[in-house]
Amino acid sequence: MELPALIVLALALVAGLSYFAILPRPAGHVRAIWKTLPVALLAFYAFLMEAPALLVLALVLSALGDAFLAYEGEKNFIGGLSSFLLAHIAYGVLFYEIGDLRFLTDETWRLAAAGLSVALAVLLVAFLWRPAARLAPAVLAYATAIAAMAILSLSVLSVAVFVGAALFLSSDAVLAVETFKMEKSHPMRWLAALYVWASYFAAQVVLTLAVVAIAS
Repeated sequence: MELPALIVLALALVAGLSYFAILPRPAGHVRAIWKTLPVALLAFYAFLMEAPALLVLALVLSALGDAFLAYEGEKNFIGGLSSFLLAHIAYGVLFYEIGDLRFLTDETWRLAAAGLSVALAVLLVAFLWRPAARLAPAVLAYATAIAAMAILSLSVLSVAVFVGAALFLSSDAVLAVETFKMEKSHPMRWLAALYVWASYFAAQVVLTLAVVAIAS
């Protein structure tokens, strides 16, 4: 690994971990910049490492989603949802290209994990359908995309890819519950926010390093 890429990766990790200190701040430009920076740096790292273009695209779309979600309001939420939906599609296509669907049936745990991913997506949509109200169809589309991404990650031989996808799925599930089911005064909301960032950033780091390793 060349020194510039290593420096960018280190900066991404520092920015991602330091964001925990920014979480309590109210929505605004400072939080938006700090939230967007870690994954944007991961995208730059992937570019420097000549990773597949779809990985860079997925990370850029994720960073854009982070920027939207750093602000409050329905329009920003929809912008974030749309960005991450496209990011999951990019990840899914990437996994399809670097993987082999035959791996899904080679090992029992992969089939079980695929079934569990679908079950979780179905349960999540059912749980949030009424609270999401007119956004329910968007939640359905998003849940379908992330479940498909998780299943396609199982077609990649490297287990780390599925670990990253599973972390992503769990992060999005908790974020959805936090958004649609928890009032701002809910005592578990702060813990949920911590988990969402920890699992989300870990997912992006794991996926980035795993795909770079496969491509190198």
